[in-house]
Amino acid sequence: MSRAFWLAVCLFLSACSTTSTVHQPPTAGTSGPYGYSFENYGGDDLAAIAELDRTIQRTLRDAGVFVPGTDAPRIEITVTHFYVRSNGARFWAGVMAGRDKISSRIRIVDAAGTQLADFEVESTNATALGSSGGLMEKHAAEILSRLR
Repeated sequence: MSRAFWLAVCLFLSACSTTSTVHQPPTAGTSGPYGYSFENYGGDDLAAIAELDRTIQRTLRDAGVFVPGTDAPRIEITVTHFYVRSNGARFWAGVMAGRDKISSRIRIVDAAGTQLADFEVESTNATALGSSGGLMEKHAAEILSRLR
């Protein structure tokens, strides 16, 4: 076989990776239910970031971790990086369109504002497979797994 073929195979296999990395595990645990706040410092696609907020809220609410109306302790989620390819870019350019990445910093604070836990969650998708909604659900699940 030709070198170009094997080069293409190697490129394809090396680009087929989807990861989630959790940095800095919580130093202190608390029991829920938690209040919730969400801030965006990571992107300008406001519609997609609003969808991420809804996805995280739904995931935490379904797990019984977030109860609306609860003030303390509170989960503070800050999106620090948000880049998700459009479905058109994913279809037409595939891996050449870049890598999807969502990074968030999560803090748990008590009623007095004292930090009880602080950690980061990073979810990426370098492939053309999947969807932006799937990456958002994966990110929300990673956040939930760190809170339990």
